[in-house]
Amino acid sequence: MVSTEYQALHAAVARLLPVAADGSRRPAERDASRTYWEVGRLLNEHLTGRATYGQRAIARLAADLNLGPRTLYRARKVQQRLSVAHAALPGLTWSHCRLLVTIDDDDARRRLTTRAAAAGWSVRKLQEQLNDTPAAVPPSLPRVGTYRIVTIETATEQVLGFDLGFGVRRPLVLPGKPGKKTRRLLRELAPGDAVERTIDAKGRPALRRVWGKLESRLYVHNVTSLRPVAVATLHVSLDLGFDVIQECRMRLRSPAKHLSRSVLEKVVPATSLPVVARSVRLPRQQGYAVDLFQPTDPDDPASPAQHLNALWALAAGS
Repeated sequence: MVSTEYQALHAAVARLLPVAADGSRRPAERDASRTYWEVGRLLNEHLTGRATYGQRAIARLAADLNLGPRTLYRARKVQQRLSVAHAALPGLTWSHCRLLVTIDDDDARRRLTTRAAAAGWSVRKLQEQLNDTPAAVPPSLPRVGTYRIVTIETATEQVLGFDLGFGVRRPLVLPGKPGKKTRRLLRELAPGDAVERTIDAKGRPALRRVWGKLESRLYVHNVTSLRPVAVATLHVSLDLGFDVIQECRMRLRSPAKHLSRSVLEKVVPATSLPVVARSVRLPRQQGYAVDLFQPTDPDDPASPAQHLNALWALAAGS
Protein backbone atom coordinates (compact mmCIF):
# COMPACT_ATOMS: atom_id res chain seq x y z
CA MET A 1 0.00 0.00 0.00
CA VAL A 2 1.30 3.46 -0.91
CA SER A 3 1.44 5.77 2.10
CA THR A 4 -0.30 9.13 2.11
CA GLU A 5 3.09 10.67 2.87
CA TYR A 6 4.63 9.21 -0.28
CA GLN A 7 1.63 10.21 -2.39
CA ALA A 8 2.04 13.82 -1.26
CA LEU A 9 5.75 13.79 -2.12
CA HIS A 10 5.05 12.21 -5.51
CA ALA A 11 2.42 14.82 -6.35
CA ALA A 12 4.62 17.74 -5.28
CA VAL A 13 7.63 16.58 -7.32
CA ALA A 14 5.45 15.76 -10.34
CA ARG A 15 4.09 19.32 -10.35
CA LEU A 16 7.63 20.68 -10.60
CA LEU A 17 8.70 18.37 -13.43
CA PRO A 18 6.43 18.47 -16.47
CA VAL A 19 6.26 15.55 -18.87
CA ALA A 20 8.43 16.12 -21.96
CA ALA A 21 7.57 14.95 -25.47
CA ASP A 22 9.59 11.75 -25.00
CA GLY A 23 7.70 10.85 -21.83
CA SER A 24 10.47 11.84 -19.43
CA ARG A 25 10.08 14.53 -16.80
CA ARG A 26 12.44 17.45 -16.95
CA PRO A 27 12.20 21.21 -16.55
CA ALA A 28 12.96 23.75 -19.24
CA GLU A 29 16.73 24.25 -19.50
CA ARG A 30 16.58 27.89 -18.37
CA ASP A 31 14.72 26.87 -15.21
CA ALA A 32 16.48 23.58 -14.47
CA SER A 33 18.76 24.73 -11.63
CA ARG A 34 15.99 26.45 -9.67
CA THR A 35 13.52 23.64 -10.35
CA TYR A 36 15.84 20.87 -9.25
CA TRP A 37 16.73 22.93 -6.16
CA GLU A 38 13.03 22.92 -5.27
CA VAL A 39 12.86 19.17 -5.92
CA GLY A 40 15.81 18.75 -3.58
CA ARG A 41 14.09 20.83 -0.92
CA LEU A 42 11.01 18.61 -1.05
CA LEU A 43 13.12 15.46 -0.85
CA ASN A 44 15.22 16.73 2.03
CA GLU A 45 12.20 17.88 4.01
CA HIS A 46 10.60 14.48 3.49
CA LEU A 47 13.60 12.16 3.82
CA THR A 48 16.34 13.71 6.00
CA GLY A 49 17.22 11.43 8.90
CA ARG A 50 15.47 8.42 7.34
CA ALA A 51 18.29 6.77 5.39
CA THR A 52 16.78 3.36 4.63
CA TYR A 53 13.31 4.69 3.90
CA GLY A 54 14.85 7.50 1.86
CA GLN A 55 16.67 5.10 -0.46
CA ARG A 56 13.46 3.13 -1.03
CA ALA A 57 11.40 6.27 -1.57
CA ILE A 58 13.85 7.72 -4.08
CA ALA A 59 14.03 4.44 -6.01
CA ARG A 60 10.23 4.30 -6.17
CA LEU A 61 9.85 7.97 -7.04
CA ALA A 62 12.40 7.63 -9.84
CA ALA A 63 10.54 4.65 -11.27
CA ASP A 64 7.12 6.28 -10.93
CA LEU A 65 8.23 9.53 -12.59
CA ASN A 66 10.52 7.98 -15.24
CA LEU A 67 13.59 9.66 -13.74
CA GLY A 68 17.07 8.41 -12.97
CA PRO A 69 17.65 7.96 -9.21
CA ARG A 70 20.92 9.84 -9.62
CA THR A 71 19.01 12.96 -10.67
CA LEU A 72 17.05 12.91 -7.42
CA TYR A 73 20.14 12.32 -5.29
CA ARG A 74 21.85 15.21 -7.06
CA ALA A 75 18.85 17.46 -6.48
CA ARG A 76 19.10 16.73 -2.75
CA LYS A 77 22.78 17.57 -2.75
CA VAL A 78 22.32 20.81 -4.68
CA GLN A 79 19.68 21.98 -2.21
CA GLN A 80 21.90 21.09 0.74
CA ARG A 81 25.00 22.82 -0.60
CA LEU A 82 23.81 25.78 -2.68
CA SER A 83 21.48 28.54 -1.59
CA VAL A 84 18.43 29.10 -3.76
CA ALA A 85 19.90 32.48 -4.73
CA HIS A 86 23.10 30.84 -5.98
CA ALA A 87 21.20 28.11 -7.84
CA ALA A 88 19.19 30.81 -9.64
CA LEU A 89 22.17 32.97 -10.67
CA PRO A 90 22.06 33.90 -14.37
CA GLY A 91 24.43 31.79 -16.44
CA LEU A 92 24.56 28.85 -14.02
CA THR A 93 23.03 25.73 -15.53
CA TRP A 94 22.13 22.48 -13.83
CA SER A 95 25.47 21.09 -15.04
CA HIS A 96 27.30 23.97 -13.32
CA CYS A 97 25.44 23.29 -10.07
CA ARG A 98 26.25 19.59 -10.16
CA LEU A 99 29.95 20.42 -10.36
CA LEU A 100 29.86 23.15 -7.73
CA VAL A 101 28.32 20.94 -5.06
CA THR A 102 31.25 18.53 -5.27
CA ILE A 103 33.31 21.17 -3.39
CA ASP A 104 33.36 20.33 0.30
CA ASP A 105 34.56 23.66 1.66
CA ASP A 106 31.58 26.01 2.04
CA ASP A 107 33.55 29.24 1.54
CA ALA A 108 35.40 27.89 -1.50
CA ARG A 109 32.12 26.72 -3.01
CA ARG A 110 30.46 30.10 -2.54
CA ARG A 111 33.45 31.97 -4.01
CA LEU A 112 33.66 29.72 -7.05
CA THR A 113 29.90 29.88 -7.61
CA THR A 114 30.01 33.68 -7.65
CA ARG A 115 33.06 33.75 -9.93
CA ALA A 116 31.55 31.26 -12.38
CA ALA A 117 28.35 33.27 -12.69
CA ALA A 118 30.06 36.67 -12.91
CA ALA A 119 32.59 35.52 -15.52
CA GLY A 120 30.09 33.48 -17.53
CA TRP A 121 32.20 30.33 -17.32
CA SER A 122 31.20 27.40 -19.45
CA VAL A 123 30.85 24.01 -17.79
CA ARG A 124 34.20 23.02 -19.29
CA LYS A 125 35.88 26.12 -17.84
CA LEU A 126 34.45 25.37 -14.41
CA GLN A 127 35.68 21.78 -14.63
CA GLU A 128 39.15 23.06 -15.53
CA GLN A 129 39.13 25.29 -12.46
CA LEU A 130 38.25 22.32 -10.26
CA ASN A 131 40.93 20.16 -11.86
CA ASP A 132 43.57 22.83 -11.31
CA THR A 133 42.96 23.16 -7.58
CA PRO A 134 45.53 21.53 -5.26
CA ALA A 135 42.88 19.30 -3.68
CA ALA A 136 42.26 17.63 -7.03
CA VAL A 137 45.90 16.89 -7.82
CA PRO A 138 46.95 13.40 -6.72
CA PRO A 139 50.12 13.13 -4.62
CA SER A 140 53.30 11.56 -5.92
CA LEU A 141 52.39 8.27 -4.27
CA PRO A 142 48.84 7.25 -5.22
CA ARG A 143 46.55 7.48 -2.22
CA VAL A 144 44.83 4.32 -1.09
CA GLY A 145 41.20 4.35 -0.02
CA THR A 146 39.22 6.31 -2.62
CA TYR A 147 35.95 4.69 -3.65
CA ARG A 148 33.14 5.55 -6.03
CA ILE A 149 29.60 5.33 -4.68
CA VAL A 150 27.37 2.89 -6.56
CA THR A 151 23.95 1.31 -6.27
CA ILE A 152 23.84 -2.28 -5.01
CA GLU A 153 20.87 -4.48 -5.89
CA THR A 154 19.76 -6.73 -3.05
CA ALA A 155 16.97 -9.27 -3.02
CA THR A 156 14.52 -6.71 -1.67
CA GLU A 157 15.85 -3.21 -2.41
CA GLN A 158 18.50 -0.95 -3.85
CA VAL A 159 21.11 0.39 -1.43
CA LEU A 160 24.18 2.56 -1.82
CA GLY A 161 27.62 1.05 -1.49
CA PHE A 162 31.35 1.40 -2.09
CA ASP A 163 32.86 0.15 -5.36
CA LEU A 164 36.09 -1.53 -4.25
CA GLY A 165 37.08 -2.54 -7.77
CA PHE A 166 37.22 -5.97 -9.43
CA GLY A 167 33.44 -6.22 -9.25
CA VAL A 168 33.50 -6.13 -5.44
CA ARG A 169 31.01 -3.86 -3.68
CA ARG A 170 30.27 -3.27 -0.03
CA PRO A 171 27.29 -1.52 1.63
CA LEU A 172 27.68 2.10 2.67
CA VAL A 173 28.59 1.25 6.26
CA LEU A 174 31.71 2.08 8.26
CA PRO A 175 32.92 0.07 11.25
CA GLY A 176 32.60 1.61 14.68
CA LYS A 177 30.78 4.89 15.24
CA PRO A 178 31.67 7.63 12.74
CA GLY A 179 31.55 11.27 13.78
CA LYS A 180 28.76 13.72 13.00
CA LYS A 181 30.41 15.10 9.86
CA THR A 182 30.83 11.64 8.34
CA ARG A 183 27.28 10.63 9.27
CA ARG A 184 26.01 13.73 7.49
CA LEU A 185 28.12 12.93 4.43
CA LEU A 186 26.76 9.38 4.35
CA ARG A 187 23.24 10.83 4.14
CA GLU A 188 24.22 13.18 1.31
CA LEU A 189 26.04 10.71 -0.94
CA ALA A 190 24.60 9.71 -4.29
CA PRO A 191 25.62 7.21 -6.97
CA GLY A 192 28.61 8.53 -8.90
CA ASP A 193 30.11 10.44 -5.97
CA ALA A 194 33.58 9.55 -4.73
CA VAL A 195 34.92 9.49 -1.19
CA GLU A 196 38.20 8.83 0.55
CA ARG A 197 38.24 6.63 3.61
CA THR A 198 40.24 8.17 6.43
CA ILE A 199 40.43 8.66 10.21
CA ASP A 200 39.23 11.79 11.99
CA ALA A 201 41.00 13.69 14.78
CA LYS A 202 39.41 11.44 17.42
CA GLY A 203 40.57 8.25 15.73
CA ARG A 204 37.12 7.38 14.39
CA PRO A 205 36.48 6.01 10.88
CA ALA A 206 35.66 8.88 8.56
CA LEU A 207 34.95 9.75 4.94
CA ARG A 208 36.02 12.77 2.94
CA ARG A 209 34.46 13.70 -0.38
CA VAL A 210 36.77 13.65 -3.41
CA TRP A 211 36.18 15.96 -6.35
CA GLY A 212 37.98 16.90 -9.54
CA LYS A 213 39.85 14.31 -11.58
CA LEU A 214 39.23 10.81 -10.26
CA GLU A 215 40.91 8.54 -12.79
CA SER A 216 44.22 8.46 -10.94
CA ARG A 217 42.64 8.01 -7.50
CA LEU A 218 40.22 5.13 -8.01
CA TYR A 219 41.25 1.47 -7.76
CA VAL A 220 44.44 2.21 -5.84
CA HIS A 221 45.21 -0.49 -3.28
CA ASN A 222 47.98 -1.74 -1.03
CA VAL A 223 49.77 -4.83 -2.29
CA THR A 224 50.21 -7.73 0.13
CA SER A 225 52.21 -10.01 -2.20
CA LEU A 226 53.65 -10.18 -5.73
CA ARG A 227 54.67 -13.24 -7.73
CA PRO A 228 55.78 -13.50 -11.40
CA VAL A 229 53.70 -15.95 -13.44
CA ALA A 230 54.35 -15.10 -17.12
CA VAL A 231 55.75 -12.47 -19.48
CA ALA A 232 54.92 -9.05 -17.95
CA THR A 233 52.37 -10.77 -15.71
CA LEU A 234 52.18 -11.01 -11.93
CA HIS A 235 49.95 -12.76 -9.46
CA VAL A 236 49.03 -9.92 -7.12
CA SER A 237 47.29 -9.94 -3.75
CA LEU A 238 45.54 -6.65 -3.08
CA ASP A 239 44.00 -5.26 0.08
CA LEU A 240 40.81 -3.63 -1.21
CA GLY A 241 39.86 -2.32 2.22
CA PHE A 242 36.90 -3.41 4.36
CA ASP A 243 38.78 -6.66 5.17
CA VAL A 244 38.69 -7.80 1.53
CA ILE A 245 41.77 -9.40 -0.09
CA GLN A 246 41.65 -9.81 -3.88
CA GLU A 247 43.86 -12.32 -5.69
CA CYS A 248 44.35 -11.77 -9.42
CA ARG A 249 46.69 -12.01 -12.39
CA MET A 250 47.66 -8.60 -13.70
CA ARG A 251 49.58 -7.36 -16.72
CA LEU A 252 52.28 -4.79 -16.11
CA ARG A 253 51.69 -1.52 -17.93
CA SER A 254 54.28 0.33 -20.01
CA PRO A 255 57.25 0.54 -19.88
CA ALA A 256 57.29 -2.94 -18.32
CA LYS A 257 54.74 -4.56 -20.64
CA HIS A 258 57.34 -6.72 -22.42
CA LEU A 259 59.46 -7.87 -19.47
CA SER A 260 60.25 -11.56 -19.55
CA ARG A 261 59.37 -13.87 -16.72
CA SER A 262 63.07 -14.48 -16.05
CA VAL A 263 63.64 -10.76 -15.54
CA LEU A 264 60.63 -10.51 -13.25
CA GLU A 265 61.90 -13.45 -11.21
CA LYS A 266 65.02 -11.40 -10.49
CA VAL A 267 63.53 -7.98 -9.76
CA VAL A 268 60.26 -8.84 -8.01
CA PRO A 269 61.71 -10.83 -5.06
CA ALA A 270 64.17 -7.97 -4.49
CA THR A 271 61.28 -5.52 -4.10
CA SER A 272 60.14 -5.00 -0.53
CA LEU A 273 56.73 -3.88 0.65
CA PRO A 274 54.99 -1.47 0.99
CA VAL A 275 53.93 -1.32 -2.64
CA VAL A 276 50.85 0.44 -3.98
CA ALA A 277 48.99 -0.73 -7.10
CA ARG A 278 46.87 1.37 -9.44
CA SER A 279 44.72 -0.98 -11.51
CA VAL A 280 42.87 -0.51 -14.78
CA ARG A 281 40.53 -2.89 -16.54
CA LEU A 282 41.69 -3.98 -19.99
CA PRO A 283 39.23 -3.79 -22.90
CA ARG A 284 37.35 -6.78 -24.29
CA GLN A 285 37.41 -8.78 -21.05
CA GLN A 286 41.19 -9.23 -21.12
CA GLY A 287 41.64 -8.83 -17.38
CA TYR A 288 43.52 -6.08 -15.56
CA ALA A 289 46.71 -4.08 -15.98
CA VAL A 290 48.66 -2.43 -13.20
CA ASP A 291 51.11 0.31 -12.34
CA LEU A 292 53.12 -0.38 -9.19
CA PHE A 293 54.62 2.27 -6.92
CA GLN A 294 56.94 2.14 -3.94
CA PRO A 295 57.30 5.07 -1.51
CA THR A 296 60.80 6.39 -1.00
CA ASP A 297 59.86 6.95 2.65
CA PRO A 298 57.20 4.48 3.90
CA ASP A 299 56.53 6.67 6.94
CA ASP A 300 55.70 9.74 4.83
CA PRO A 301 52.65 9.39 2.54
CA ALA A 302 53.65 12.61 0.75
CA SER A 303 57.10 11.32 -0.15
CA PRO A 304 58.01 10.85 -3.83
CA ALA A 305 57.29 7.41 -5.24
CA GLN A 306 59.29 5.09 -7.43
CA HIS A 307 57.37 3.81 -10.43
CA LEU A 308 58.33 0.14 -10.28
CA ASN A 309 57.24 -0.54 -13.85
CA ALA A 310 59.84 1.97 -15.05
CA LEU A 311 62.45 0.88 -12.49
CA TRP A 312 62.17 -2.77 -13.50
CA ALA A 313 62.27 -1.93 -17.21
CA LEU A 314 65.42 0.11 -16.61
CA ALA A 315 67.01 -2.77 -14.68
CA ALA A 316 66.21 -5.16 -17.53
CA GLY A 317 67.97 -2.90 -20.02
CA SER A 318 71.11 -2.37 -17.95
